[in-house]
Amino acid sequence: MYLTYAEYLAYGGQLDETSFQDLEFDAESTINWYTFNRLQKPEWADALDTEQLKRCVYQLIRLKQLENELLLGGIAGGGVGWTKEPGIVKESNDGVTTEYNVLSSGDLLAYASGTKPKKELIDRYLSSIVNDLGRRLLYRGLYPGE
Repeated sequence: MYLTYAEYLAYGGQLDETSFQDLEFDAESTINWYTFNRLQKPEWADALDTEQLKRCVYQLIRLKQLENELLLGGIAGGGVGWTKEPGIVKESNDGVTTEYNVLSSGDLLAYASGTKPKKELIDRYLSSIVNDLGRRLLYRGLYPGE
């Protein structure tokens, strides 16, 4: 577990412990996928206690929480408040006034559930983590002996 429930609450999290454990496991799995499971190897033990890793897990949990809120309520109308449908919101004929809804709940859901925001968070928080051998955590190749 990269982030404990007590640390999650200290960062301002508001989920109950069961929901937190599910989302923390999801965030941990995402990080492991992008790092080739390097954090589970002994030479990366120091990285497990870094602030960057804990903050990254917290932000991934918040992103997944937003995605869940959008799925449960945002698209159906309600939820996090993105209830407008995409397209024209207001139209006038003589004065030729047309207003468009630029961001809809579907757009937010497509963004939140995609891989781009997850990858951006992981890159932002974990790109500076290096172990004692000088190896980068997010290096996409294989180091000798891996």
